[in-house]
Amino acid sequence: MTKGGTRALRDIELFRSKRDAFASTLTSLDDRFSKKWERNAAVPADRIAALRAFHERRIFTWVSLEPTLDIEATLAIVRETHEYVDSYKVGRVNYLPMTRTTDWRDYTDRMLCLLNQVGACHYFKKDLQPYLPVGYFNPAARAAAPLANQGSQAWVTTKID
Repeated sequence: MTKGGTRALRDIELFRSKRDAFASTLTSLDDRFSKKWERNAAVPADRIAALRAFHERRIFTWVSLEPTLDIEATLAIVRETHEYVDSYKVGRVNYLPMTRTTDWRDYTDRMLCLLNQVGACHYFKKDLQPYLPVGYFNPAARAAAPLANQGSQAWVTTKID
């Protein structure tokens, strides 16, 4: 997983389809917002360009939607990127004042509805799982498979039909 954006393209030839995955975090589509919260990271447009490039090479792509700093911005990321992101890992923000004031149940409901609407594979992290509907099948809990990605362990989600 990287926040480096298109800097990762220099290694794209090392990635193997059906064996490796490329991942990035996204907190917003707005460059100014991103620069405030992720000072040394590539801007969102650059990270998205890298995701597109890897997806075009048939490399599994996934996005970590955390920390969730702005609910509307996070939902917009899914709307904007679902055509070239194979899976989403959905989390929340911790250790900031907004943690106590955000309606995480509403966020989880809205995100779940959107992910199902666009047919996106996804996984809700432990901190949001209590807000999932009773009996909800958290897809990655069973469909996750370990992948070796340049010597490190990565978890990806396979699409369940």
